[in-house]
Amino acid sequence: MIKFILAARRKPGDTQERYFYEWGIIHVALMLTTPAVMETFRRYVQHYSIAGVTNDVLIHPLSDMGWDNMADHWLESTDDFAPILHSQAYVERMQPHKFGDDAFNIELTSGDVVYEQDGFTPGGVKLIHFLKRKPGVSQDDFVRIWRERHAPALLEAARGLLRKYVQNPQLPLDASTFEGTLFELGGVGEYAGIEELWFDSLDDLARLRADSAIYDAIRVSEAAFIDDADTFSMVTTERVVYDFTHPTNPSPKPAVLDPASLEALVDAQGYRDWNVPPGPHGR
Repeated sequence: MIKFILAARRKPGDTQERYFYEWGIIHVALMLTTPAVMETFRRYVQHYSIAGVTNDVLIHPLSDMGWDNMADHWLESTDDFAPILHSQAYVERMQPHKFGDDAFNIELTSGDVVYEQDGFTPGGVKLIHFLKRKPGVSQDDFVRIWRERHAPALLEAARGLLRKYVQNPQLPLDASTFEGTLFELGGVGEYAGIEELWFDSLDDLARLRADSAIYDAIRVSEAAFIDDADTFSMVTTERVVYDFTHPTNPSPKPAVLDPASLEALVDAQGYRDWNVPPGPHGR
């Protein structure tokens, strides 16, 4: 699967409460009732930044950008990506709902599950690292060291704390893809990889920094390939909005893709010109 990942934040002057309402309710409602979106994004996950977390409990600091959230969209192929952003449905229905700031961190990645606890269920506390490549380290070398050396070191150091660990290596992404979209002013392709770590609690997460043995082992491993200066953390809760990729318990088919549903009939009315009188034979 391909992942389209966005770190985002609210507009200046807006409350986080209002921003989360817009994103968690209105934006989700628009997605679930836009056929092109539901046909393209196979899994959609929201991450809400947890208030009150400070840098002293983290391996890498929070971003100075003050990101409020991260969105994770899964696609079957990179070929599906640009067309959905420029499709008529997305432009006319999704794009006018601009509820956040113009700043984004935007990455297109693949996803590799390195470790998953038996009986794992999504949700809960999640630490996300946006990893910058160390100068002189190629992207290929970054991914190789990350997978072959760092992952075993991290898992050994954090034994018993992690519920799941996923690495998302960067894929090529042309910034011109976003011209004319909500994302055109965002930073594109700036991070070599994004790693996701699931925990039972904030206390378990904080042990990565508080336990000197764990912290030292991770830091020694990272020194070979990660640039500390620009790498940052997000500490979030995870909300899986829908998942059509789950092997045994996928989400139900969205109603808007059923031509006989109320949602599909409303969608068929179109997205604009509701106050324009129809012609003699209807629209």
